[in-house]
Amino acid sequence: MVVIALLLAPPARAEAPGMADPIPAATARAVVQKTIELVEADGLYPRSQDEYAAARAGLLAALDGTGEQVDRQALFRHVTAMLQTLDADGHTMIFPPVVDRQFRQDFSVARTAARMSSFALVPTAHGQVLHWTPPQSYGDLKTEGPLFVQRFAADYAALPDAARSCALVVDLGVQYGGNAWPILMTMHPLLSQANRAVLVRRDGVRERLFDPQQLPGMQAYFGGDARNPLVRFSGQPLAVVVDGKTSSAGEMLLVALLGEGERVRTFGHTSQGSTTANRSHALPDGSVLLLTTSRYAIGDAAPIRGGIPPQVPATTGATHADTVRVAAEWASQASPLCRR
Repeated sequence: MVVIALLLAPPARAEAPGMADPIPAATARAVVQKTIELVEADGLYPRSQDEYAAARAGLLAALDGTGEQVDRQALFRHVTAMLQTLDADGHTMIFPPVVDRQFRQDFSVARTAARMSSFALVPTAHGQVLHWTPPQSYGDLKTEGPLFVQRFAADYAALPDAARSCALVVDLGVQYGGNAWPILMTMHPLLSQANRAVLVRRDGVRERLFDPQQLPGMQAYFGGDARNPLVRFSGQPLAVVVDGKTSSAGEMLLVALLGEGERVRTFGHTSQGSTTANRSHALPDGSVLLLTTSRYAIGDAAPIRGGIPPQVPATTGATHADTVRVAAEWASQASPLCRR
């Protein structure tokens, strides 16, 4: 999700000189009140209660003595200062309406449909390995779900000899953030009922990251063919490639696959480090609060903090393609399907 922070702020509005993005003061107060309520009801706890209290007081003070309008950009700087006191690795963020809409539009599956296929074949000494690079997905699941399953099916169908592959590499190299659920539901054959990936809430309560039994139904609901081509890799050794930019939703997918245990091996680089789960909340002005509510973990292990290191690090100077080839060689050697 870090890419969002690079977007430009909304353009200035001439009707309110001196303000880059004016909103009514009453709306600004409603945004602040709602943000504080959500943070204190469900967000990860602050690193320091004193630090949070000071930032909260500064935010409320920014509303004092304002006229009929408030500069949203200036106000959101105070909101961000408060959010950064949370023990959330900087993953809790607020986005003005223009930024949120533009980002979702630019990075939707529909916009990336013309890019290269998400499936390819990698030849190895032990057989052909299917290389799947799921594209990023942004926006709500209702919109993105059908687009994603359509592209998933079309990309696979367009790859000659795909059905002859005997092992699988899942490449999370372009998973920089967004909505993990479209990918997760098409990935369902790789995820067993015994999966140990969990969420750890701020009170220490653990819950399953996902319900494997629900994922096939989600795919079918959004138009996915029940004959998912990944089915033949169910329960088989699986290679996963990770990039240093794999982040947020990409790290959720990584944790989901690691929940399968020893049959999964990861290759590449330590992930970016946004290893916390967010919930999206609409605010009264149309802005969006991405609130971090839990951390990831595997089974009873300690919650994950920071980036997730690979089990097989990339060698110095290796390209991403080099790492994919190493992962494919391991997958083909480990897969019983390549020995038939």
